[in-house]
Amino acid sequence: MGLKALPERHEIRGLRGVFLWVPKAVVVVYVILDGIVTPVLRPLLRWVSRLGFVLRLQDTVATFPPYAILVLLAVPFAFAEPAKIYALFLMSEGHFATGLAMMAMAYLVSLVVVERIYHAGRAKLKTIAWFAKLMDWLTGIRDRLLAWVRASRIWALSVRFKQATRVFLKKLRLRFRIG
Repeated sequence: MGLKALPERHEIRGLRGVFLWVPKAVVVVYVILDGIVTPVLRPLLRWVSRLGFVLRLQDTVATFPPYAILVLLAVPFAFAEPAKIYALFLMSEGHFATGLAMMAMAYLVSLVVVERIYHAGRAKLKTIAWFAKLMDWLTGIRDRLLAWVRASRIWALSVRFKQATRVFLKKLRLRFRIG
């Protein structure tokens, strides 16, 4: 006979679930892409992290207050992450080379600049309560996704393929005394 003043509890949960679906989907796509690209760029990241000027910059960043580190982290992140999405759009529109180049540059900025700033300021960033909760939430999603992927058949097959490839290459090197 009249409108309800407040929605039922299950209706709120359902509506909240719909609104949370979009950010969860974005996180899933991000984690998947990150899981594919990061291992490829890891040697470059290790090399950059040992450079003297990078170590000095990290030491400098570590002296800043938490919110200054957050701003330093946010600026390159604000450019790199949308660039990754735009790169995917470019590839889907037929500009594969341009999109691939943009994706590579965005990941380079993301993994080198953002990762080094985060690494340098992680302890201070964790003192910001909402940031610590956000990182815990994202880490939890990543860990659950990785556990799900690692429990799959395709993961087991890829691990066996990787091991077989290593054995084959080792035999090939021994046979031809390469390296």
